[in-house]
Amino acid sequence: MTNAAILCVDDEELPRKLRALVLQKQGYEVIAVASGQEALNILAVRDFDLVLTDQMMPGMAGTQLTKHIKSTKPQMPVIIISGVNDLPPDVEYADRFISKIEGPLALFRCVAEVLEKYRAGV
Repeated sequence: MTNAAILCVDDEELPRKLRALVLQKQGYEVIAVASGQEALNILAVRDFDLVLTDQMMPGMAGTQLTKHIKSTKPQMPVIIISGVNDLPPDVEYADRFISKIEGPLALFRCVAEVLEKYRAGV
């Protein structure tokens, strides 16, 4: 699925840039930011179709960011991605949780499925 805008959040520059590049190659518009606070700032002025956030970030974990997003934009789909395979506390606020070790193909499928679900109004 293309023609969707994704906000990609990761405090580590290389994973953030790589994730943005691979999603762009799939036809998505991707804006990448380095923190939960940056994500909240841009979400205050721009709409996105989906937020993809890392879990382990200083200052604001992915689950905390997700709670903030869902409190103001409950219709906004959020996917948490993490290098830690254990489900974090409060993961239920996210629409999906995916492990980084699952690779880019699993990420593409996950993003497409979540976007399709929201566009279908399910």
